[in-house]
Amino acid sequence: MNMRPDAFGEAIAPAIACPSRALDELRIVPLSTGLCAIYLDALPAGGRRPRLTVTLDGRPVPPPSLAAALPLERGGQRHLVLLAQEMPELLARDLLLSLDGVPRAEARPEWLQPPLRPLPALIEGLAAGGRTRLLKMLLTTAASLFAGHGADLAALAQRMLDLCAVPVARPLGAAAFGAGHAIRSHAWAEAPAPGAPVVALGRQIRRLAGCDARIEEGLLHLHLPPAARAEGDLVIFTPDPVRLPPPEEAAAPLTAWLRGRSPAIRAWALGRVSSAAAEDPAAQALLAEIRRPDLPVRLAVRCLCVAPGGLLHAFRLEDPERLVRNLRLELAGRHLDLDLHRAPGGTGLSAGFVPLDEAEAAPCRIQIVLGSGRITTVATVQPAAFDGTAPEGFADVWEVWHRISGPAEANPARALAAARSACPPRRIPVLIQRFGPIRTGRIALIAPAGTHPDLIFARAAAVGAGSGQAEILLTLPEGPAAARLRDAAAAAAALHDLPHRLVLHDARAHPAEVLRAAAALTEGPVLLLGATVVPATPGWFEDWLGHLEETPALVTAGAVLDHEGAVWEGPLDLDAEGLLRPLDGLPARRLAGTSTALPSPELAGLSRAGVARLLASATGHPDLAPALAELAAADRATGTPSPFRVSHPFRRFGGAAHPAGFAEALLVEELRPHAAAAAEGL
Repeated sequence: MNMRPDAFGEAIAPAIACPSRALDELRIVPLSTGLCAIYLDALPAGGRRPRLTVTLDGRPVPPPSLAAALPLERGGQRHLVLLAQEMPELLARDLLLSLDGVPRAEARPEWLQPPLRPLPALIEGLAAGGRTRLLKMLLTTAASLFAGHGADLAALAQRMLDLCAVPVARPLGAAAFGAGHAIRSHAWAEAPAPGAPVVALGRQIRRLAGCDARIEEGLLHLHLPPAARAEGDLVIFTPDPVRLPPPEEAAAPLTAWLRGRSPAIRAWALGRVSSAAAEDPAAQALLAEIRRPDLPVRLAVRCLCVAPGGLLHAFRLEDPERLVRNLRLELAGRHLDLDLHRAPGGTGLSAGFVPLDEAEAAPCRIQIVLGSGRITTVATVQPAAFDGTAPEGFADVWEVWHRISGPAEANPARALAAARSACPPRRIPVLIQRFGPIRTGRIALIAPAGTHPDLIFARAAAVGAGSGQAEILLTLPEGPAAARLRDAAAAAAALHDLPHRLVLHDARAHPAEVLRAAAALTEGPVLLLGATVVPATPGWFEDWLGHLEETPALVTAGAVLDHEGAVWEGPLDLDAEGLLRPLDGLPARRLAGTSTALPSPELAGLSRAGVARLLASATGHPDLAPALAELAAADRATGTPSPFRVSHPFRRFGGAAHPAGFAEALLVEELRPHAAAAAEGL
C-alpha cells in the first residue's frame, strides 16, 4: 500500500490513541544504499487486510514506499514496507507502524540496540505463497517504483532468488526468426498463468512485454519478441518463480527447431511467425520458405579463383521468389558474406574480390542465407588459380550494377582490375620462326598477325627504304589459321627483302605477356602497332627511328587515322565518367603535338630504355594499355612527359571497334591508378 505524502500537509499527524499494552519492536532490514525494509508479524485481522500507516517523527514517510501483507507459515501476516531512506537518517527518527489506526510497532533512536535484521530475516517464516508474492513484488512493482536504485535492486533480486532457492530450469536450446524474435526452450513442466510476468535480470531489472509461453511434454517454450530480447537469466512465474538461464548454444533457425515438435507447438510457433510477418520482412520471408520447402533456387558458379591477396568470385543465382538474402562463402574456417545485385526476374548476381590475409586453395563451401536467416550449403568448390583472364560472370554483374547505379566499392570491374594488377609477371613460352634475310634491325615493328594476310604485305611494303634497318615481329596464337598467316609472312619477307619473325604463342596468353615475349627478342627501340594499323605517309620510318633513338622518354604515342582521314585513335584520357578519346573524329590537319599519360596500344613507340623498363616491370598487366600507362607514369615521375607525335599518322583498315560496356569499364579501372599517378606528377 502506498501512503499519500501530503495526507497531513506540513502538520503533525493526528494523535493516535495508544493502547494499554507495550508496542512490538519494528524490525529494520538494510537492503542497499538508500533502500531498506521494515516489517511486523501479526495475527490476521478478522479475515481482512488492515490499513497500514508508517510515520517518521509523527509525519508520513516521504515517497516512494511500497507495502504488502505476506502470509506466514504458522498463520498470520507479515506487514512489510519498502522505504527509500538512508539508514543513518532512519535510525535517528522515531518510527511508528500502525494497523487500522492503532500503533502496533515502533523503533526509537534512543534504544541502545537498534532493531536491525539481516536480509534472510525477510523470508524466514514466510509461507511459500508469501515468498512468491515478495519476489513478484520485488521484480515488478518495486523495480518500477524504485527505478533510481536499478543496479542495487537488481543485485538484491539475485540474492533474494538464491535465498528463496528458486529452481533453475535447464536450457534446451533456442530458435531465432525474423528481425530479433526468439523462442527459448527449457526443461520445465509447469505452465505459467496467462499474463504471468517475465522478468530479465541483468544490470537492471526489466519486465519483458509481449512474451508468450507454452508447455510440451515437460518442456517450457517461451517466445520473446524483439522488444523483449535479453541475454541473461529470465524469471517467470508458473505460478511459483523459476529461473530460465540463457541457452548455451547459438539459436538455431526456426525451421530446424520445428523438427520433431508436436502439432500444437508447431501451430503455436508458426502463429508467432504469422503475427510478426505483418511488420517484419524477415518473418514474411520465413513463411514463404516454409510454404516452399523444395526452395526453387539454382546457383551457377561462374568464377572462384585464388588471386594474390584474396579470392575472386562470380556467381549467378536463379531465385524467382527472392527467397535468398545473400551468399556466404566458408573457406578455411572463415565466413565471407557476399551481397547480391538483382536483375529482372529475381536473378541474383555477385562478383568481386574478397581480400584475405592468406588466400588458400582449400575447398570452399558456398551457402545461401535465406531471408529468414536460415543457411543452406548448395555447393562445395575447389578454387582455381587466377591467371589474369577476365572470368565469366563479371560482365553480367557489371551490367546490373551499372543499371542500378550501384556504389563504387561494389563495382565488379574495379574488383577484377585490382586482382589483375596484383598478378606477378608471367613469362610465356613462344616458338620463333624466321623468314627473309637474317639480320638485326635498328628498330623492330611488333604487331599481331591478325586475320588478313594482305595487311602483312602492306606493312612490309610500307617499310620501303628502311628494310635494311628494320625487322617485323608478328605475334600469332597457335590455331588453324596459323599456317595461312605463316605463309603470308614468308612471302612478304622474300618479296621485300625484309626480316620477319613469327612469334607463335599459346592462344590463352594475354596481350601484354605476348608483347613482353616479343620485345625480349629485340635489341633496339620498338614500334608497337595494332593488327590492322600500317604506316601511311612517306618519311615515317626515318622520323620514328630518329625520335625513338634520341628521346629520353620511355614511351611515345602516335595518331591513327581511319579510312577517311579522320582521327580514329590518339591519346586516351579519363574523367569521373570514364574513358575519353578527345581527338577522335578530328581531321588530321588539326592535330598538334603534346604529351599524354595514357598512350594507345594501336600505335606506340618504346625507346630502348622503355623496352628495358617494360621487361623489368614487377606488375603483370594482362593488357597492353595499362602496361603502356605504367611507362608513361614513370616518364612523368622523372619530369619527361611521354610525347604524342602527329607528324606521320598511321592508318587503320577495318578491325574491331573501340571497347564498350564492361570491356571499357575494366580498361578504365586498370588505367585509373596510372592516370592518378601521372596527375600527381604535374
